[in-house]
Amino acid sequence: MTPSALFLRFLPLGSGISLFCGVVGVAFVGISKKISAGLIRALGLLSLAAAAAFVFAQPANGDISSLLHADGMTKAWCGVFYAGALPFLLAGTWTDEVSVLLLLGSLLGMTFLAFSANLLMLFISLELLSLPVYLLVALTPAQGRPSWEAAIKYFFAGSVSAAFFLLGLACHYSATGGFAFAGNGSFLDQVAFSLMALAALFKIGAVPWHFWLPDVYEASEPMLSGFLSTSVKAAGVFLLMRLAQYSQASFVSLLPAIGALTMVFAALAALNQQRLQRLLAYSSLGHAGVLVLGVGAWALLGATEKGALPIFFYLFSYVFMSNGAFFFLELTGVSQWSDLKGLGKKRPILAFCFAALALSLAGIPPTAGFLAKFLIFWQAFKAGLYLPLIVASLATLTALAYYLRIVREMYFEEGSSNLKLEKMQTVNLIVSLSAAYSAIAGFLPWILSAFQRVLG
Repeated sequence: MTPSALFLRFLPLGSGISLFCGVVGVAFVGISKKISAGLIRALGLLSLAAAAAFVFAQPANGDISSLLHADGMTKAWCGVFYAGALPFLLAGTWTDEVSVLLLLGSLLGMTFLAFSANLLMLFISLELLSLPVYLLVALTPAQGRPSWEAAIKYFFAGSVSAAFFLLGLACHYSATGGFAFAGNGSFLDQVAFSLMALAALFKIGAVPWHFWLPDVYEASEPMLSGFLSTSVKAAGVFLLMRLAQYSQASFVSLLPAIGALTMVFAALAALNQQRLQRLLAYSSLGHAGVLVLGVGAWALLGATEKGALPIFFYLFSYVFMSNGAFFFLELTGVSQWSDLKGLGKKRPILAFCFAALALSLAGIPPTAGFLAKFLIFWQAFKAGLYLPLIVASLATLTALAYYLRIVREMYFEEGSSNLKLEKMQTVNLIVSLSAAYSAIAGFLPWILSAFQRVLG
């Protein structure tokens, strides 16, 4: 076999092999206590860059094997997974190799999830990406917040999710005699896909399966919460899309209502929050509702790869919005509303960044958040989802109350804002770049054509 043929044969496995080599390399380097954390970080970044290169070098040519499949959505969502994890890998404050190992292990599971060609591979990938995250939550607590309780709650929620998926997998096997994505439309098979969809909704944190999300996001270090709200949430959305793409189950018609209900609950629950990190947790819950609504609309419109553009663009933009907001909390150490008072005068550039991120999260034009939300709502309109769309719009208006309060506290309230900013240049850069993208992406509608090329 020629070298080029050998390369093409192992190309589909390149991303997984890169991340696995990163895990092994970091583990061996971590054995030596004299090795610096910078080298561990560099190995993690190198394996992540190699994985991304292999993913985008892989042609979207359908089935690779009985276990692996590549299409435009595979590339797009791998890009979201890696982009969501990159800030945490760049700026993490860990002092040993454990956090990097767990992060790369979770990304390995996400990669296999994107390449999965059947339901059994989906389940294995789901567990591979989830188990390291439970440990990350336990080992990376927010300052002054207990994390073990949140990690245990997250673990049990994930266990329930896995049980639903496994039960659905068993029903699907009983109905069809295999683990292929395609169902036969029988009642048992519809039940099977509905149970597996519950697992995806658990992972996303949609109402009423959201009970773990606020506690976990609040108890975790803000930088880790950024990863949870972007890459991990994107994995749940991808899982739900794959199930909706191949299923004939009636659960698809319920997704818009679940998404709208999630948005309403998140908007109302966030109004009374005093801790900013918990507020951002409910904000993430509201954005999860938008994504579930978008998946429902996408499925009703035919579940095509090109039709996934609004969801992909939303997720990619949310990587910047959410990571930027959580990293701002990490950089400044603010925790209460009172900590924001007077920040606009004392730290004008930093306040402007947080204001841009808040306005983008709110969906104020012409930010990236507005364009992303408009595309989802327009797709819902085309699918004829008028009532869920009205409810979602009202929830969006309600959420403006706490997003605009952020701006008011910083610019129109008097306060000391004696923040002792730590010298975290990487975190500062991430916040600035995230704010810049959030502020200007809405001015650049041509950027959508670039995203469309990724989807093919």
